Amino acid sequence: MNRLSAIDAIGPAFSRVGTMLFSPFRLRTWLKIGFIGVLGGGLVTASSGGGNMNFRGGFPPQFPKGRLPDDWDLSRVFNSIHLADYIHFIMIAIGIAIVLGLIFQYLFCRFRFILFDAIISGEPVIGRGWRNYASQANRYFGFWLAYRLVHWGVVFVLIGLPLLRAYKNGVFSGDNSLSAMLGVIASVALSAIAAAIVFAVISTLMKDFVMPVLALDDLPLGDAFSAVWRVVASEPGAWAGYMLMKLLCSVGAAIALTVAMVVAMIPAIFIIGIPVGLVILVGVLVAKSLSVAVGVIICIAGGLLGAAGFACLFMILGAPIVVFFASYAFYFFGGRYPKLAALLWPQTLPPSPQPQMAGVQPAL
Repeated sequence: MNRLSAIDAIGPAFSRVGTMLFSPFRLRTWLKIGFIGVLGGGLVTASSGGGNMNFRGGFPPQFPKGRLPDDWDLSRVFNSIHLADYIHFIMIAIGIAIVLGLIFQYLFCRFRFILFDAIISGEPVIGRGWRNYASQANRYFGFWLAYRLVHWGVVFVLIGLPLLRAYKNGVFSGDNSLSAMLGVIASVALSAIAAAIVFAVISTLMKDFVMPVLALDDLPLGDAFSAVWRVVASEPGAWAGYMLMKLLCSVGAAIALTVAMVVAMIPAIFIIGIPVGLVILVGVLVAKSLSVAVGVIICIAGGLLGAAGFACLFMILGAPIVVFFASYAFYFFGGRYPKLAALLWPQTLPPSPQPQMAGVQPAL
C-alpha cells in the first residue's frame, strides 16, 4: 500500500481535482459536486429572529448628557427585558430551529456518504450514494446527535455555569462589570480551548476516517471508531501532521475561495443582478398599477431567483475545495486501510495469454 504522509497526500488530492473537474470540464459536474459538498460538509443554517424587546425607558436607554448613571450595570439591563411578552414567539423560534437543525444534520450524514461515493467513483451520482449507504448513514446520524448533545453540555459546564455562578454572586453588579465578565471568561478560556481541540479531533476522525470504514466494512459505530483509533495510536506523529496540514490547507482554501468570490462577483452582478433587478422592477410596477399582492409575489420571486443564482455561484466555486479535502483525507488514510487503498489505487490485471494455433510459433 502507498502509505502517504500528510504532505505526500496533497499531490494525489490535486490530481483527483483535475480528473473530476477538468477532464472534461462540465459545469453541471461542478454544480453537483458543490451541492454535495455543501450538504456533506454539515451546512446548518442558523436563523435567528425576534421583535423589539421592551425596555423601561426605551432602548437604548436615554441618559442625561450622554453619561451612564452611577447605578448602571448589566443586571439592570437583563432585568429590564420583558421576555414574558415574547415567550410564544421564542418557543416557536426554538422549535423551528431544532427541527431545521435535525433536518440539516440528517442531510449532512447522508450526503457525507454520497460525497465518499462521488470521490471514489469519480462521478457525482446522488441517488446511488443515497441508496447504497442508508443503514450506515443512520448509525452515523445517531452518533452526531449524541455528539451535539455532549458538545453543548460541555460548553454549558465550562462556560455557562461559571457565568451563571458569577451573575448570582453579583460579579456583574459592580462598577467594573465588563472587566469582571472578561475576567470570568479568561478564567475558563484554557479549559474551553482544550475542550474545543478534543471535539475538533473527534469530529475530524469521524468525518474523514470513521465514515469510510462504515461505508466499506459496515461495522457498528463503536467498532469502526476503535479500528481507526488503533491506526492513529500506531503512528501519532503522522496523524498530528495530518491535522496540522489540514488546518493550514483550510486557511489557504478560505483565502482562495474569498478571492474567487470577489472576482466572480463582478460578472455575477451583471449576469444575475440585472435580470433579478428587472424582475423586481416589474413587481414594483405591478404593485403600483395592478395588484399589490401580485407585485409582492413577483418581487419575492425575483429575490429568491437572485439568492439561488448566488448560491449556485458559491457551490461552483467551492467544488474544487470539496474534491480536494475529501480526496486528501482518503489518500492519507488509504495507505493505512487496505479496502480504501484498493479503490484509490486499483491493480491492473496482467493480460491473459492468447491461445496459439497449432503449429504457430509465438512471435519473439
